Formats: sequence, C-alpha cells, structure tokens
Amino acid sequence: MSVTTHRSGPAGAWSAQITRPRGTLAQTFHFTADGQAFMATGGAGTWTATGPGTFAFRISEPVLDEHGDCVAWVAVDQQAVQNGDEFTSEGLSVVTGSDGRLLRAVEVSIAARARPRGPGTG
Repeated sequence: MSVTTHRSGPAGAWSAQITRPRGTLAQTFHFTADGQAFMATGGAGTWTATGPGTFAFRISEPVLDEHGDCVAWVAVDQQAVQNGDEFTSEGLSVVTGSDGRLLRAVEVSIAARARPRGPGTG
C-alpha cells in the first residue's frame, strides 16, 4: 500500500468522528511537531511515528463530576494510518476509576480530516 502525504506527519489540528459502542461523537485533536497530542475536551498525551504514513497516539482524558472532581480517566490508545489530510485509527480506550479500578475497555475507531492551517502554523 502506498501512502501519499501532504503533511509532515500528523502535526496540526484534526476534526474527527469517534465511533465507540455507545455511539459516535465529534472531537478535535491537536498534534504538535515535537510529539505532543491533545484533545479539545482536555485530554493530553503523546504521538509517535511508527512508519511511513503511520503513527500511534496515547491520550489520557479526565472524567469530571459536577463539582469538577476527577472520578475516572480514559486512556485512549490508537494506531493510525495517515493518507494526506486524512487519518483513520483503531484502538482500545480503557476507563479507570479514581480508585484505580478498571471500569471498562472498549474498541474505538476514529476518522479524521485535517483542519485548515492558520497563518504561521506551517
């Protein structure tokens, strides 16, 4: 399989559709050139190139209650294939309670499209 990319890896902002057993939701991901990964909802982690046109990312996202206390966190672990301004990925999301107890693990897939770059974002 030949992968053609117009980008130097996933650095930049991406509009994504996340599909999980409970349904589909929209999310924005941000990847930096130095390997940082962020979700617009507050999750943070890292990404690493795994080969030509492929990368992996892991992001931890807090689950907060109505008082702002962290009651759990979600570890998002994805293997992605990038083709130009799009990527798809698959992986496991693990939800762990604040007491360290495993609450659930679910298979998740993501389809994303690069957002237009603003001035100065290269």
